[in-house]
Amino acid sequence: MHEFLADLWFFILAFELFMYVILDGMDLGIGVWALFDKNEDHISTSLAIIGPFWDANETWLVMAGGILFGAFPAVYAIGANALYIPIMILIFGLIFRAVAIEFRDHAKNKRLWDVLFGLGSLAAIFGQGFAVGGLFGGIKIGPHGFAGSPWDFLTPFSFILSFGFLFGYMMLGASYTVSKTEGEIQRANYTRVIISAILSTLLTVTGLILLHFLNLPEMKMWFSSPDEYILAILYILAAFIILMIILNAFTKKHEKGLYMWVSLLVIDMFVAGVFEVFPYIVPPNIKIVDVASPDESLIAMLIGIGMVIPVILAYNFYVKKHFRGKVKKGASYY
Repeated sequence: MHEFLADLWFFILAFELFMYVILDGMDLGIGVWALFDKNEDHISTSLAIIGPFWDANETWLVMAGGILFGAFPAVYAIGANALYIPIMILIFGLIFRAVAIEFRDHAKNKRLWDVLFGLGSLAAIFGQGFAVGGLFGGIKIGPHGFAGSPWDFLTPFSFILSFGFLFGYMMLGASYTVSKTEGEIQRANYTRVIISAILSTLLTVTGLILLHFLNLPEMKMWFSSPDEYILAILYILAAFIILMIILNAFTKKHEKGLYMWVSLLVIDMFVAGVFEVFPYIVPPNIKIVDVASPDESLIAMLIGIGMVIPVILAYNFYVKKHFRGKVKKGASYY
């Protein structure tokens, strides 16, 4: 019973993180593109696109933190020490981004806030990449908890993952903007999708080659049967999806289908990441079942989360439905 509840909470946590990645990743990607776009109307339109829901998307991240604290308190404690710096980079990035979004519409020098919006989004992305990279790179555990340095997250693998997050989010943001706009800004974002897809492909190939030299502790698990075959299938599927993304963006047809293909790519890579970790929660040292809270706590949390998740899903569905359709050029955030 305990192992079932522990695994169930692991997958609930994974679901929360996935919802954050797929929803807020699009907002962050749009923010990064603001660094490369000096057209005020384009950025105003982009902010109008994310205006109804960018802040609500972060609810999934807050819930994931609460689940980690309640279901896996030991991991929460270890992560708070080992990944303190990446987490703070993420938090400050989200703060700067929020301030920039709210202040921009009332400012005379909008470009200053556009840059802060982009830099905040960039910091939030790299905070996530460094945190996940630090987790995969192996956290040093001693008899009293975390036994490493707060800078252990700075590894070649964490940089590869950070740029993977960056290009993936940029692709999400550009493809969603394609589905919500028309005219000049839509054409520009078709090109952005192609650029980010090519960069993602080059990074993935480089990362897979470098994996053989990084000697990560999890590699014995990844390159053993049957894991290696399942991961190979997922990566082959990712290659096919990227090809479809580039073809759709190049032909400029099926604008909503383009966002669907990008979302499918995110799902594929997220599934690969979860598969690479399970049944560990801090690979390769700590198994899920070994650090889960008592059954009574896990069952009690199921009741609370069981009521909250449907409400948040319903809200997300309502907002998407209510604000469906195109956003006109020059639309305002407010």
